[in-house]
Amino acid sequence: RSVLLLTDDDVEFWDNYVLENPEKKQEIEAAKQLLSSMTFDDETYSEQEKLELLAHVNDQVKSIRRHRLYVGFYKIFAAACVVALLSVGVYSFFAPFTSDNQVATIEKNRSNFEKDTRLIIAGERTIPLEEGDDVLYGGGEATISSINQQDERYAVDVNDSKIEYNELIVPKGRRASHLVLEDGSKVWVNSGSTFRFPTTFEKNKREVYVDGEIYIEIAKDAERPFFVKTSEMSVRALGTRFNVMAYPEEMEAAVTLVHGKVGVQTDHRQQILQPDEQYVYQTTTRRGTVRKVDVSQYVDWKDGILNFDSMPLEELTRRLGRWYDVDFFFVAEELKTLKYSGAFKKYNDIRYVLNIIEEITNVQFVLNERTIDRKSARLNSS
Repeated sequence: RSVLLLTDDDVEFWDNYVLENPEKKQEIEAAKQLLSSMTFDDETYSEQEKLELLAHVNDQVKSIRRHRLYVGFYKIFAAACVVALLSVGVYSFFAPFTSDNQVATIEKNRSNFEKDTRLIIAGERTIPLEEGDDVLYGGGEATISSINQQDERYAVDVNDSKIEYNELIVPKGRRASHLVLEDGSKVWVNSGSTFRFPTTFEKNKREVYVDGEIYIEIAKDAERPFFVKTSEMSVRALGTRFNVMAYPEEMEAAVTLVHGKVGVQTDHRQQILQPDEQYVYQTTTRRGTVRKVDVSQYVDWKDGILNFDSMPLEELTRRLGRWYDVDFFFVAEELKTLKYSGAFKKYNDIRYVLNIIEEITNVQFVLNERTIDRKSARLNSS
């Protein structure tokens, strides 16, 4: 039922609910005010998308239940939001952590050819990719599967005398790209990432490299173990599903295991992970720790969803920066530590996402093509 009282049935439902649960009246009013402050678009979604959105709402409610202070409010808020979420592609749970009007400034990066997603074959031939294209690699060719066009096939010359590498590059601001390797393994490459893989795997092992973030589903092959390597880690797997995050600008690298078992090698130390565990490696101290996590928060990006729980604003803006190819600048250090929980479905325009945050909190954003030095302006585009 909508807490905004859109129909007579809504009014009757919530009136009866308050009579039966008078202690919830204040929370219902708070949810009503929060929903009233939001702005939504008129885009509609299929039944499948509606079910996916509703499932994410339920996941967020389960996650937030760990924080007792907010349990009552968020259960009411989730119930009130169900109707709205079924017709809206962005959803979030935010509490105002500051009462001061403060500004985070953003610099929009310019686009050029280097901003296009592309597949580089053996360091020689560059194939531009459209968003939504799938790449099927193997059998001496790379096949580009597009939604609106016929498949395009490109021959690949394999040099048996030496190992040559292909690169799938997904710049900041581009959607995650999907690739199927010659052994049947499936890879999703996130924004701001480069994925390197050989023109053909060796006979006794399969080895790939990532600079950024990937989610991978390994095809089983007991005779050829699979290695994912970053600048700091080597992850060994036989058949499993996991996420590797190793952006150069981040002070942490992480491996998150969804299914199966992996071994993470760093500085001559190996750590075995079980499902729902994450290995976090501090690049400055060169120390690693293992923790239990909700894996959906670390792999939903492959489905176009940024999912986060009690994430500091500084980290959230870094992720948004990679998704939308913008740079954030903070005018006040205390803004960086504000924590948020929620989820966003990726939209073409970052202003939609920023408007959601602005409506629910008192943090303000200024968006321009170049550096911003004015605090009084809200969201602008030049």
